[in-house]
Amino acid sequence: LLALARAAGYKVWWISNHDDLAIEQQHARYADVVDMVNRTPGRASASLDGEILDCMQEALDDTSAERKLIVVHLMGAHPHYSLRFPPDANPFDDSVDAVETGLMKNGRSAWVRHYRHEYDAALLYHDFVVSELLQQTRSAGPPQEPRAWMYLSDHGQEVGHGSDRAGHSPATASGYRIPTVIWRRPQTPFADHAPQQPQQPFRADWAGWTLMNLLDIRWNGQRPERDVLGATYRWEAPTLPVAVESFER
Repeated sequence: LLALARAAGYKVWWISNHDDLAIEQQHARYADVVDMVNRTPGRASASLDGEILDCMQEALDDTSAERKLIVVHLMGAHPHYSLRFPPDANPFDDSVDAVETGLMKNGRSAWVRHYRHEYDAALLYHDFVVSELLQQTRSAGPPQEPRAWMYLSDHGQEVGHGSDRAGHSPATASGYRIPTVIWRRPQTPFADHAPQQPQQPFRADWAGWTLMNLLDIRWNGQRPERDVLGATYRWEAPTLPVAVESFER
C-alpha cells in the first residue's frame, strides 16, 4: 500500500510510538519520512501515545507535497495496561460498576477484574489521542481541500468477558473484534458512493482496498467488492479458529 501510494505521487509519513523492528523494516521503511518517537523495544515502554501528536502536526503542516499519506502507529492498549495512560489517570480503579458485578457473577478472577479497570483507563486515554488525531486532520489545510482519516486496530483483546484471562486472545472472539472509524470531507473522491448501510461488518485484512478508495488510486489488483465504502461491497465472513456469534455487533 505504501509503495502504491508513493508511485501515485503521495509523500508518505510513518509516525510510530511502537518500537517493533519487524514492522519498521517491512512497512515503515517504505515511507519518505519515518518518525520513531519510541525506541524501547517490546511492550515495557512507558512512552505515551500523545507523544506523536507534534509529529502529526508537523506532517500536516508540511508544504513540500500536494498529496500526503500519514500513517500513525500507536501502542494503543497493549499490555502492560498500566503503562498506557498517564499516572493518576485511572478513574475506574475504585468503583464497582455493572460490568464489574457481571464479571464477579461469572466467577472472573480478581486479577482479571483489576486488569479490566486498567484496560478501560488505557482505552480512555487512547480515545483522547485518537480524537486529537482526527481533530488535527479536520483542522489542517484549506476547508475545501479533500481529506480523509481512517482508524482501525490490528486485533482485539480479552478482559474477562469471554474467558477468565486478560490480554491477547486468539482463542476467543474478543481477540478478533476491532473498531473501525472512517471520516472524510464531502469533496473526497467517490463520496457519492455511500455504503450500503451506515454500519456493517468490516475486515481489517480488507482495509487496503478501502484505503485505495480514499486515496483515489486505481491499480490492476483492485477488488471493489472488498471496499467497504464502495457500491459493490460484498461482505464475506473470514475463516477464524473460534466461533463468532455475530459479525454485525
